[in-house]
Amino acid sequence: MPQNLIFNYSTATNKGLREINEDANWIGFNKHGQGLIVVCDGIGSQDDSQIASLITVDVFKKNFSKKSKVRNIEYFFNKCLRTSYNQITNIANQKLNGKKIGTTLVVTFIDGTKVTTFNLGDSRLYHYSLQDEQWTIITRDHNLYNHFIDLAEKDKSVDINTLCARYKNQLLALTKCLESNSTVHNNYDKFVFNICGGDVLFQATDGVYHFLKLSDVTETIKNNRNNFDAISRNLIHIALDNKSNDNLTCVVVEPLNANSDD
Repeated sequence: MPQNLIFNYSTATNKGLREINEDANWIGFNKHGQGLIVVCDGIGSQDDSQIASLITVDVFKKNFSKKSKVRNIEYFFNKCLRTSYNQITNIANQKLNGKKIGTTLVVTFIDGTKVTTFNLGDSRLYHYSLQDEQWTIITRDHNLYNHFIDLAEKDKSVDINTLCARYKNQLLALTKCLESNSTVHNNYDKFVFNICGGDVLFQATDGVYHFLKLSDVTETIKNNRNNFDAISRNLIHIALDNKSNDNLTCVVVEPLNANSDD
């Protein structure tokens, strides 16, 4: 496994048409070449949820930045998750009269050719495989629609069409997130896969991915080879041109010399 990978990366966030930006994000690499991508989307239906997203990103950033090497990523993730939850809950209880505040959370850890992603909510990670020449969505949204699908798979008597018709206006409602005074974050998802040189990781909030095509990401990367940093900003502009009505955040990462045969 290569010890010192080289990465192109680009990140951007924008409040869009909203009054404030409830999104937050960070990307960093340590001296061992390990990388961490954090994207959070404060829950729009809960006032002050930008507090939750900002706290969470800050906790992961500080804990990763003070380590020269992360040896156990799941232990690291759980430690940061607990710390974030405790800080969010303390502020909600002490300064916001116990009001619910919460955020989605996608954390992606890169170690050589191995990628580990943890997910809560409906922000997403996509992977473009150069070998297969196609995009794959890695995460699975934690929303009511997917919850109904899971119920139907476990119990054949469940009529998913009836449920979807009954709750048609709530199908995108979150079923998991990181939220004050709630333990739902304990049931996060974890995904592990490999990357090669020329692959792409695209991590984004719903204000971005709902308002562009994955081909837009591929084309934007192609057109910005000499200005990689501009890619995320350009993708946000595309989403805004396509009438995004939400906050917008995305991160694009490309490993240049990862080789799955190493």
